[in-house]
Amino acid sequence: RAIEWSPDGESIATACADKNLRVFSADGSKELFKVGHPDWIWSVAFSYTSKRKRLATACLDGKIRVHDAATGRELMEIKGHTSTVNTIVFSPDTNYILSASYDKTARLVSVETGKTMKTIDSHGSPVLSAAFSSDSMTAFTGSILGEVLVTGVQQGNVIQRLQAHKGAVLSLAVAPSGALMASAGEDKVVHVWGVSANGNLKKIHTIKHADQVNGVTFSPDGTFLGTACSDSTCRVYQVAGDWEEMAIVKGHIDEANTVAFMSKGSRLLLATGSDDKNAKVWDLSPVSVALKVAQKREQSGVTQTKGPGVGKSNDVTVGDPADMDGID
Repeated sequence: RAIEWSPDGESIATACADKNLRVFSADGSKELFKVGHPDWIWSVAFSYTSKRKRLATACLDGKIRVHDAATGRELMEIKGHTSTVNTIVFSPDTNYILSASYDKTARLVSVETGKTMKTIDSHGSPVLSAAFSSDSMTAFTGSILGEVLVTGVQQGNVIQRLQAHKGAVLSLAVAPSGALMASAGEDKVVHVWGVSANGNLKKIHTIKHADQVNGVTFSPDGTFLGTACSDSTCRVYQVAGDWEEMAIVKGHIDEANTVAFMSKGSRLLLATGSDDKNAKVWDLSPVSVALKVAQKREQSGVTQTKGPGVGKSNDVTVGDPADMDGID
């Protein structure tokens, strides 16, 4: 259901309907630990500080559990929601967890105490997705009815309410710069929004897909946008400009649910998860290199001919097992 890289890029956590949290080494060769849960796990999130490395899970039983990211030992069980917790994210400043629940609320929870600091109850319908602004001052939440709510973290005030999608908002992601947010929908589109200084959103681009889009994320440097689609593919787009499709990641045989980038040295990796019960890691370094070369040529006035990673849709297809470090 969900996949996440550790901040240091040394491990990958997966959340699954088999009721287990699993953490693997970055290359997928070793399962580091497994933690059983009472019910399905819908979301997983890492947070590293100098004092503690945390790994949180969101469960169908309505509880959030915070674990030691190195061992899986449970540090805290957080109660408060009365139905499934669909999504959890840590704030960039590591002070809060934002949780989205089927009980029609989102909650801002203190990482240190587990206490609910604020309840966002203005949606009036199940809340499926959540994200923080890059400065941790704004919470974005998406509902099953297509609404995105922008809420101030300190005051709990509603900054903006907008009808973002014609169907459920399944995933939200904020770019590292904080200037962009992406929303993925049941309506088969990803909308890209400009984020103002006070958190207000303005739509700047729409990317159509063949089926509902279950996951969306930005690469660590903000250069790429990744999506996971129910047509079993994941796609990678260049951020800004024409938002060109740089790669189609093929290899799953059922709905793709989740996608996550990691930069490791000169390598750009993409982790994907699917209803086919597999998580996979793909090396997208050729795509990243091709874009950099094309950009340098453009800056120098050299006309770029068609080639890998250059041009419109379908120029790059990643799907050969040789491109993959597998977690099967």
